[in-house]
Amino acid sequence: MEPTFAQEHPFLRELAGNRRLFSNKWFRREWNLIEVKKRKSLSILTIVGKVLLTLVFIVVITVLLSIAAAVVAILRHPALDISMAGVAGDPFFIKAALWAQIIGFISGVVLSYAIFERRKGWALGLHSHLLGRRFGEGFAAGALLITISSAGIWLLGGIKIVSFQWTGTLGFELAWGFLLFVGVAVNEELFARGYLQGLVKERFGAISGITVSTVVFAFLHTFNPGMWSSPLPILNLLLAGLLFAISREYSGGLWMPIGMHLSWNFFQGCILGFEVSGTPMSSLIKTEIQGASLISGGDFGAEGSLVTTLILILGIVLISTYYQRRARQMQMN
Repeated sequence: MEPTFAQEHPFLRELAGNRRLFSNKWFRREWNLIEVKKRKSLSILTIVGKVLLTLVFIVVITVLLSIAAAVVAILRHPALDISMAGVAGDPFFIKAALWAQIIGFISGVVLSYAIFERRKGWALGLHSHLLGRRFGEGFAAGALLITISSAGIWLLGGIKIVSFQWTGTLGFELAWGFLLFVGVAVNEELFARGYLQGLVKERFGAISGITVSTVVFAFLHTFNPGMWSSPLPILNLLLAGLLFAISREYSGGLWMPIGMHLSWNFFQGCILGFEVSGTPMSSLIKTEIQGASLISGGDFGAEGSLVTTLILILGIVLISTYYQRRARQMQMN
């Protein structure tokens, strides 16, 4: 058990023995405030330290896996230029390095949770007896929201549909894109909503957990292309983070936000032809941006559009209302 503020300062222990002094309500109140502030400060420092250590785990695992991928790339192509540029341009290494990052994130979070949190009574959110149902609800919600947003952008003249296409090569690329977005959804939700939100909630409550995970999630995309082209990308990422965070809180696990995150990215990039947070993808529908970037989202894609802002707000309201109504019905029954 950690020492109290009074135990760390001998002269305060003498004050603590003064019954007359502690009979004073004002003094007792101020004393308790000191203790509360100290505990909060220590909790914040503990959380920051654990998150930083988790990031160290992630970086180390990612680097080791990336080195292994570089070695394999060289062995597969002995004639490959051994310079960093030559390896970095190899298609196999590009994909392997991306998966190294995804696996590094997942492994780092699981390792940190296993070491520091597993015995403390709170869960990452991966265990659920309604796993399939929650994942399906999230997947359907994400697909519906991004489709409505894209339709709104099209109706308002933000994009022009150029063509629909299907080839065997495109099918392979769409399958690759789906697997990629599975990895992205799992690693980002596991870190932001599973570990970080759970860590903060366990010490400061649900609202604090939701707030911190929402802000951190948005700023994880700081270096995405077009992120700071206007205020809308960061606003929409904050709203998306809030949508995923309340889905994790209300559904009681990670599978609903994972499903929502996956379908949002996959439909946006691989079906509807938008860039995903500034990253272009092969898609079933080819589109061209036109008109004001306020509507089209510009180079950042649909997540940079004011239409998406409104749809995300609607999604937050609908999910909150649904789960709150269901909670009231369960209380009545």
